[in-house]
Amino acid sequence: MLIGIGVSNLKEEEALQTLETQLNDAIPETLVLKYNENTYAINLPALEVRFAIEKSVEEAYSIGRTRNVVKDLKEYIQVMNHTINIESELQYNDEKLNEFITQISEQLPDKVQEYTYYIENDKLVVNRGKSGVVLNQEELKNRILTNLKERNYEIEVPTNQTLPKEIDLQAIRDEIYTEPKDASYTENPITIENQVIGIDLDVANAQKVMDASPYLEQYIFDLILTNPTIFVKDLNVFPDTLSTFSTNYVNNPNRTTNLILAASKINGTVLMPGESFSFDQIVGERTVAAGYKNAAIFVNGEVEDGLAGGICQISSTLYDAVVGANLEITERHNHSKLTSYLAGGKDATIVWGRYDLKFVNNRQYPIKIEMSVQNGVANATIYGIKSGEEYEKITIESQYVGVAGAYRVYNAYKVYYQNGAEVKREFLSRDLYK
Repeated sequence: MLIGIGVSNLKEEEALQTLETQLNDAIPETLVLKYNENTYAINLPALEVRFAIEKSVEEAYSIGRTRNVVKDLKEYIQVMNHTINIESELQYNDEKLNEFITQISEQLPDKVQEYTYYIENDKLVVNRGKSGVVLNQEELKNRILTNLKERNYEIEVPTNQTLPKEIDLQAIRDEIYTEPKDASYTENPITIENQVIGIDLDVANAQKVMDASPYLEQYIFDLILTNPTIFVKDLNVFPDTLSTFSTNYVNNPNRTTNLILAASKINGTVLMPGESFSFDQIVGERTVAAGYKNAAIFVNGEVEDGLAGGICQISSTLYDAVVGANLEITERHNHSKLTSYLAGGKDATIVWGRYDLKFVNNRQYPIKIEMSVQNGVANATIYGIKSGEEYEKITIESQYVGVAGAYRVYNAYKVYYQNGAEVKREFLSRDLYK
């Protein structure tokens, strides 16, 4: 960009300050990019856009004072009455500019969509791509820099129409391929490595499926899964009982069947540090096909027969054990009416797809859950490794508050014990029961 400035009566520092004011103060906050009906704004201060003028002023000051006319005046042109034209150098943060251009490329509404894939259980799902446009990033960068120098702050975004890449099954297989790996642990210090399930894809068979139906938008392929020999649950790394809790049940055949089915799904579950537990996810949907029977359940505060009746005793028993192990509860709901097996505030109801029991293993090491249903007792025990400052015992204390309208009100507290004495308590929940 060319600009004139008189320097005959200015010191070099004054000339520099004057020129900086004329050039850099004139830079706007944004540069606007347009693509069809869409606009994108570049924050120029964030790109650290400025014009470098120190060298130019130094040259101008020297010419203005020495009257020495240089033959090659491409970078600064003619001297006349101590006023010269200089071409300032544009400076900017190249990394940030490239990042912004990449963001524009991702935000184009009709950009080309390349094929995608994901793994769901033992299936590989591949979605075919769609044609669209791609941003000509190099051309856009050149336009931005050119227009900045020319003080033109609106730019049309250059794009090219293109087709998506063809699905490359071999490339996908190479990316998802995983060797099976046994779980392992070391002592002093204790480190535990989770097992890894092997993953592979029969590329030849998958290609035959695609060739037979070349125009499908989505393909689903069977994966080859290989289990390791040793899982974390098989390791002897659960030496300590973190908590245990039991409830009693009446031996109604249908209800007992439901309890046993739900408890068996949970029994043996291992959670690595940071891993989440969901009752719905672990136990699955309660259906006739899964073996569940009709038994008494709460429906809108009333008791009636329903499929899988009774399994809330399993979730409630587990809930108290989880609190006792000092794990982080992330979702829990109380029943609409008081249960026969637990006081108010200590229960946890579950309704498929609506109410779940969820918690996170927020401890340093893995935990293992064992659940059993036998001889009139439902039991949940959580094993792991005690470390650091552990409390001797943690329980849920139920307090009846009184009646509010048609409801009985209970407060629940998490109570910590050490050496047989209470050392701390925390409010857990306030629950209403019809």
